[in-house]
Amino acid sequence: MPPGPLVWRFENFANPAAAQGAATPTSAVVEAAGKVWLVSLSVQGGHSKGGVFVTETEPLPPIPSGPTYEFIVAEADLGSEANVRVHKHSGPETWYLLTGEQCLELPDRVVRARAGQTMSAPSETPMKLNIIGPTNRDALFLVVHDSSKPWNTFTDIDWQPKDLCQK
Repeated sequence: MPPGPLVWRFENFANPAAAQGAATPTSAVVEAAGKVWLVSLSVQGGHSKGGVFVTETEPLPPIPSGPTYEFIVAEADLGSEANVRVHKHSGPETWYLLTGEQCLELPDRVVRARAGQTMSAPSETPMKLNIIGPTNRDALFLVVHDSSKPWNTFTDIDWQPKDLCQK
């Protein structure tokens, strides 16, 4: 892992080969929403050669230590009818919203984001993701975690959301 407080940096590249050429051991190349993305776990303020900087997150919640790490990076295009079950991750989860809006209910707060914004949730924290607004929400989501643990858990969660995103 890079030293210091870490962020996810999002950059666009002309093609996958160019993105791969700028990748580091803590990067992933993803094709989503008609673009080639290089998503890098790094210190704040960095930029990759040949890429177009899009955004970076606030410093991430702590990443639990482990002997090796895995990055889960994917695109999820969901409509307001989507029912994302209460779950938690063994490392922090981050979203970059490409379109739409979402609201995340956590035991101690509600966090909202819309297209062009990022948001994160701490590891081992129960959460309920809600898609809000009149349009689909398309987002890149990322989880970094100790690879010896499951990245996603839907069971053994002793928490019920209060539907605060609906208010």
